[in-house]
Amino acid sequence: MGALMRKAIGVAAFASLTVAGLISSIAATGTNKEQSVREATVQMERLATKLERAKKIAPETKLEIDRLIRHPQYDCKQVACRTALEVRNRAARERLQAASAGTKASTELSVRLTKPEQTH
Repeated sequence: MGALMRKAIGVAAFASLTVAGLISSIAATGTNKEQSVREATVQMERLATKLERAKKIAPETKLEIDRLIRHPQYDCKQVACRTALEVRNRAARERLQAASAGTKASTELSVRLTKPEQTH
């Protein structure tokens, strides 16, 4: 049980740092908006994958995820994007929202990754 708790805390800490780093790095670039959204989308996809595997997400991490999702530079609805990027961006945002809420994303592009639990 202790190992699971340490893993959950580690994932939560990683997620918080990733979200904070993502917000600061994308806000600093701002030169090419589509490139920024693409980079943000890749980071959101990676973060969603990690959060989907987490047993528990800390409340602070959930707040940071909500802040990230509301950020206009990460949203193809608010920044002009090509169709393929718009689809990926929407799926990544849905996965983050679902992971934050503890539910499964409802998009076909979002595949929830699960690891089989090991019993010792």
